[in-house]
Amino acid sequence: MKDVSLRRLRTLWLAVLIGMITLAASLFVNTQSVLADEAETAEEIQTVLKFRDGEVPAQLSVQTFMRDSMRFHKELALLAMGLAGVAYDEDRPTLGSGEYLIPAYHSLGFSDENIWLFSYPKNELNRSEEEIFNDDSLAFSIACRELGDQLLLIMNFRGSSAEEDWAYNFLGLTETQGRSFYGEDNAWPGFIEFLDGLKKGLNLFIEGHPAVKQADAAGKLIAFVVGHSLGGAAANLTGKLLNEGDAGLENLDPSRIFVYTFAAPLVSLDVTQDANIHNVVNDNDIVAHVPLGRKHYGVDYHFSDGRSPYECHTMMTYAKAIMEDRAEPIAPALEILQGAFQNLVDRKTEPTTAEIAKVEPTTAQKTTEAVTEAPAKSVKEPEPDDDHNIVTPLILIGGGVLILIIFVIVIRAAKKNKKA
Repeated sequence: MKDVSLRRLRTLWLAVLIGMITLAASLFVNTQSVLADEAETAEEIQTVLKFRDGEVPAQLSVQTFMRDSMRFHKELALLAMGLAGVAYDEDRPTLGSGEYLIPAYHSLGFSDENIWLFSYPKNELNRSEEEIFNDDSLAFSIACRELGDQLLLIMNFRGSSAEEDWAYNFLGLTETQGRSFYGEDNAWPGFIEFLDGLKKGLNLFIEGHPAVKQADAAGKLIAFVVGHSLGGAAANLTGKLLNEGDAGLENLDPSRIFVYTFAAPLVSLDVTQDANIHNVVNDNDIVAHVPLGRKHYGVDYHFSDGRSPYECHTMMTYAKAIMEDRAEPIAPALEILQGAFQNLVDRKTEPTTAEIAKVEPTTAQKTTEAVTEAPAKSVKEPEPDDDHNIVTPLILIGGGVLILIIFVIVIRAAKKNKKA
C-alpha cells in the first residue's frame, strides 16, 4: 500500500513539475511576442543629417507621421530641413554626386533599390537610362520605405547649386504663356519645368515599385515632400499637385501628405490655400519674396534673421529658426480684421490696435483649415495592440488555478498516506 501511495505521490510531483515548466514556457513565449510587437511598433531612428553648411538632428519612427498634416510639427520640420540640406553637394566640382544624400537616406533606413536619383549624373543611383536626367540641374530624389504597416514616400528637391539653376529660377524674367497650372496662365517656366521632371520621375518610380500603388490602394501611403530655394518652389507645386490628385496616386488624401518648404520663391497667383503645405520664410531673404505679386500655396511661417543675402538664404539660418521655435505663422490682413470683428461682436466693445496685434500665431492655421476647399481628416492615431495584454492574465490565472489544484491533490494524497 505504501508503494502505491509513493508512486502516486511521485506521479503528482511529476505533474506539478511538468505544469510549472509548461507555464514558464508559455509565459516566456508570450513575453517574447509582446517584446517583438513593441519593437516593431516602436521602431525609432535617431540620427544627425549633415550637409555642406551645417547639420540638424532628425528622427524617424512609426509615429512620426501619425499626426495631423494640417499642423506645423517641429520634428517633421527638422527632418525636412535635414533632407533638403543633404540634397546639395559640397561645391561645383562635386555637383551631381549626391555625396550627402545617399548616406543620409541610409541612416534613415532606406535601401539602395528604393532610392532613385534624378539629375545626379555622377551617382550610380541616378536614372541614367533617361536622357532628361543626365544633366546636373533641377535635381531631385524619390525614396520609399516601410514604417510599420505604412509606406513612406519621400520627394526631395535640391535647390539652386549653380548659375544654370538660377536661370531656371527666373528664366528670361518672363511669364510662360499658354501653360496653365490650376487656372493660371502665367506660371514661372523654370518652376513648371521642374514640376514636369518630377511627374516623369514619379511615374518611373511608381512603375518600378509596385508597393507604392498597393499602399495607395490600401490607404497606407504617406507622402513627404521637401525642398529649399528653387527646390522649395518645386516642392510647393508638387504639394498642390498631390492635393489635387493629379500625380497618379488616386487614394492619397491630403491628411497623408506632408509638405515642408524653406526659402521657396513665390509660385502662384491662386488664392486657394492648402493647410498641409508649410512654408518657412525668412523675411530678410529676398529669394523667398520673388517673383513679385505671387504667393506660396499653403501657410507661411515667418522669422527674421541674417545680414548678408547669402546668410539670409542659408540652410543653417533656417534650421536655427526652427530649432529655436522662431518660425511663426503670420495671419493675413483679412484674417486679422475678421478676428478683430469677432472680438467686437463677442465683447461689444471697440478693439484697440494692441488687441488686434495680440492675435494668436495659430490664427492663420485655424482659418486656413476652415476655408480649405476639401478639408482632410486627420490621420487617426494608432491604437495600442492589447491582444497580448489579455492573453497574459489568462495564462497566469489558469496556471495559478492548475498549480492550486495540483497542490490540493498532493496534500490529500499525503494525508491518505499517513493514515495508511
